[in-house]
Amino acid sequence: MPLCKTSSVLEEELGLLYYSSERPALGGVLRRRPEDFTVNEITPEGIEVGPDLWSLDRGQGGYTLALLKKVSRDQLSAVSYLSSRLGAQIGFAGMKDRQAVTYQLVSIGGRLEQADVPSGLHGIELRVVGHSRWPVKPGDLKGNRFAIAIRSISPDALQDCGAVGPVEWALNYYGHQRFGTTRPNTHKVGRLLVKRDYEGAAREFLAAAYPWEPIAVRGARSDLAAGWDLRSALRSFPASLSLERMLIGRLLASPSDYEGCLRSMPQTLLRLFVGAYQSYLFNIALSRRHAAAGVREVEVGDYVAPLDKWGSPSRPFRCSSQNAANLRSMVRSGRASVMVRVIGERSDFCGTDGGIYSSILEEEGVTLGDFHSVLGLRFEGALRAAALKPINLVMSEGPDDMDDGKRKLTVRMALPKGCYATVILREIMRSSDVAASGF
Repeated sequence: MPLCKTSSVLEEELGLLYYSSERPALGGVLRRRPEDFTVNEITPEGIEVGPDLWSLDRGQGGYTLALLKKVSRDQLSAVSYLSSRLGAQIGFAGMKDRQAVTYQLVSIGGRLEQADVPSGLHGIELRVVGHSRWPVKPGDLKGNRFAIAIRSISPDALQDCGAVGPVEWALNYYGHQRFGTTRPNTHKVGRLLVKRDYEGAAREFLAAAYPWEPIAVRGARSDLAAGWDLRSALRSFPASLSLERMLIGRLLASPSDYEGCLRSMPQTLLRLFVGAYQSYLFNIALSRRHAAAGVREVEVGDYVAPLDKWGSPSRPFRCSSQNAANLRSMVRSGRASVMVRVIGERSDFCGTDGGIYSSILEEEGVTLGDFHSVLGLRFEGALRAAALKPINLVMSEGPDDMDDGKRKLTVRMALPKGCYATVILREIMRSSDVAASGF
């Protein structure tokens, strides 16, 4: 199969080097309105979390279950804000898009009723739906259902794209929002943390300016990078950059203690940084595997996992000479997927991507041991499906009410947990400027 490469500089920098097939570029723009990108979480019970969810019974216990709707709110900041307003720990199953309308199930530490929920939550709605004996934890979901509008499409491009039909599968990359599109540097901070360059990590987090940031923010970061005047930065950094301001304040109190200052950041954010670096390395490995052998070829030492009805992998098997024929048959029929390592301290180097990772880590100047105890946190590694199949993907087109003479394509689908809708959208749109296209 001929390789079809991206024309996006940002995607190349994030390791999203290839598309899964050849098809004409649709173009278009995402997220013109928050409701153009709607996400509904699907619970482990198979219940879709949305406006029609009013009750969920998980027994009587010390946790409150609630439907969280957020509109154009960052996940971690929204959860932190809610925790502060409610004075309780908030548990959630998965990260949701920022520039979107999202519905998800959360748990609140303690028993609350709807009358206890404060008003004026600024882009957040919280509806109590039940109680539980246990909190909602990361990974407690089947997947997500999406309804996404692609706008400002030329009629000719839509006609060409429609002739080839919907996307059947895609390389299961970590999507753009894993790294940031307005400020795509979470993996860069993570790389510096893994290398124990704490000063470099702090400077990248605070002072690296990117073109899609607001002008005032970009200017404040650039000024800090130029002179490293922390007192001036504390005056110029807007209140919305609360984490940056907190870190600047700690550095003013302890100017050379970069490690200590980083340790003061929330562990969820530190994990996000290192996890983004692991995701970047995975994207590079997946791209190289696709170029060298494809993602449906199974060799001895590779891992293969059967897929459930939601497309999620179950317990993986390592390919040997005894089971190779059976595993290859399962992958070809779509009943199983090749698995690629998300590298960590406990990863091995067997199989196709083991050799690929050996080269990548040498290029990066990183070893497996570097993932042990990063600021006290461990990153053991995992396995991730190499290919992604959307579930019940339906596309419908019509006039774009926001752009005269243009068309709108609405994409509806469900995806397994941990998979990115933007990975399917990039297959359709094939934009050379993903930030301008709303990714």
